[in-house]
Amino acid sequence: MISYAFVDAFTRVPRDEAIERLKRAIAAADGVIVDFAFFGAEALRLTVELDAGALAVLRRELESAEIELFDRCAAELEAAKKVSAERPVVAMLHVMFAPAEEDVRGIAHPS
Repeated sequence: MISYAFVDAFTRVPRDEAIERLKRAIAAADGVIVDFAFFGAEALRLTVELDAGALAVLRRELESAEIELFDRCAAELEAAKKVSAERPVVAMLHVMFAPAEEDVRGIAHPS
């Protein structure tokens, strides 16, 4: 049973446009932003409440918004498809704003 999802991602989309895309992706999943923090111009953290069944929608919308999920997080969201659709969950989204030339997939992330 899942009650919390951690979504670690990056984007090369300019910051202001990426924030707009994030808001649209969350809205498409019927999510509600309950907390947020900016880390300068480098990253953003959003805490979102949504139904577990909407995690698949959130993943699809993030990917179409050019928000690239790290492999571990994509796998966790894929596994969440098996969870009761109406069970409420909290998703913590951490999105790094990466310059076009930076290879962020090589950054080590804890499993």
